[in-house]
Amino acid sequence: MNIIHDVLGDIFEKLAETAKDLIRKVGRHTLQARDFAGATALLFHSELRVFAMTKGMQAMTLTADSYGLDTCEAAKSKFVRASKCAKL
Repeated sequence: MNIIHDVLGDIFEKLAETAKDLIRKVGRHTLQARDFAGATALLFHSELRVFAMTKGMQAMTLTADSYGLDTCEAAKSKFVRASKCAKL
């Protein structure tokens, strides 16, 4: 169990560092969902990337719904296409 905990901790750390680097390049000081989406796209490849992006969008949809927000307004991400927003 400790091994899985360590692996997931390392992945999250790597995602956070990559997202931090992305916001520094843009010149912002606030971490947003699109920064984690970008970090995910940079770190993971092929099917794992698609799976991670899908699950992330589902989590954001559930969160936005629980707060009564429009999902696409909450996302404000270049990774979310208008066609996907229409389906949600």
